[in-house]
Amino acid sequence: MWPKLLPILTGLTTLLTADPSLAAPLTAQPAAWVPFDLSVVLHNLPGRYSCDELRSKFRDVLLALGARPDLKVLISRCERGSRSPFVRVQLTMPELIERTSKRGETVQVAPAIVRLEPGHPQSLYAADCELMRQIKDGLLAPLSRRVVSFNLACSAPSSNGTRFNLSVQTLKPLDSGAF
Repeated sequence: MWPKLLPILTGLTTLLTADPSLAAPLTAQPAAWVPFDLSVVLHNLPGRYSCDELRSKFRDVLLALGARPDLKVLISRCERGSRSPFVRVQLTMPELIERTSKRGETVQVAPAIVRLEPGHPQSLYAADCELMRQIKDGLLAPLSRRVVSFNLACSAPSSNGTRFNLSVQTLKPLDSGAF
């Protein structure tokens, strides 16, 4: 029995050592909660969104990227027929701190890559491609979140069923009780 398991165990060991993210634990780093007050003007969305839909989508994306849950998403110009709403977000995100820095409330974080696509977070749908393109352009840069990869060819037909995806490098809080 053991000789049959040896190739499987050897392959598993090789896999774990070849991909450090599988073998190495996350390294916690100290970060400070930094407040942001940002505005995003959405232009010519292909569909209509209610204020509640936009609020939910922005909130879910920001939470997925590591924002504190006490964030505020304020929406205007989302009345019937409007395809160019205005979104203001007030939030707090973790930012790495220098060893000598003494910045207010701190939290332990670890670097992470977050993939945003239909169903992740749950409020995103395939039809939200253009909305995600505008979130990428208008929100992620001011938050100092690096886009690692993206496929936002919103008008092109999708061959694999996923209309869009966006991978973002961020800092994820490790201690959910920190806020």
